[in-house]
Amino acid sequence: MSSLPNTDLKTFGTILPGITYVERPGAYAFIKNDRQEIAVVKTNFGSFLPGGGLDPGEDELTGLDRELREEIGYEIINSIYLMRAAQYHWSEFYKSHFKKIGAFFEVEAKAPQTNMCAPDHDLIWVPLKRAGAELSQEFQRWAASEYLKQSI
Repeated sequence: MSSLPNTDLKTFGTILPGITYVERPGAYAFIKNDRQEIAVVKTNFGSFLPGGGLDPGEDELTGLDRELREEIGYEIINSIYLMRAAQYHWSEFYKSHFKKIGAFFEVEAKAPQTNMCAPDHDLIWVPLKRAGAELSQEFQRWAASEYLKQSI
């Protein structure tokens, strides 16, 4: 599994003068259930697509598989790369400014036998048409709207 190129990178957020942004690559999943709802992870910091930052040396799919297992206990069966976008933002959790670069995938995943969400993480299912209103970060809202266009 290799990293995919940064072609057509759509960027969100405001670049503040004098601020150094830590580049943070990540990968995020659109997981649909049979009711055409997508998985969303709710935390104390907001609502997000399952996934997150990559560890050093990790490619997108390896990192996404790790994040899904850690956050919600799901295991990737199949994935399709969809798009990439970036978000400049302040992370209250890490107390740092980031440029998050997210690769977005449509993922078929195996659910765990029992609820395996990480502490302070709740898995909810949201109709794809409402996902944009539910997600906390602009680049994920944009990805959800693009995914919706592809799914119609």
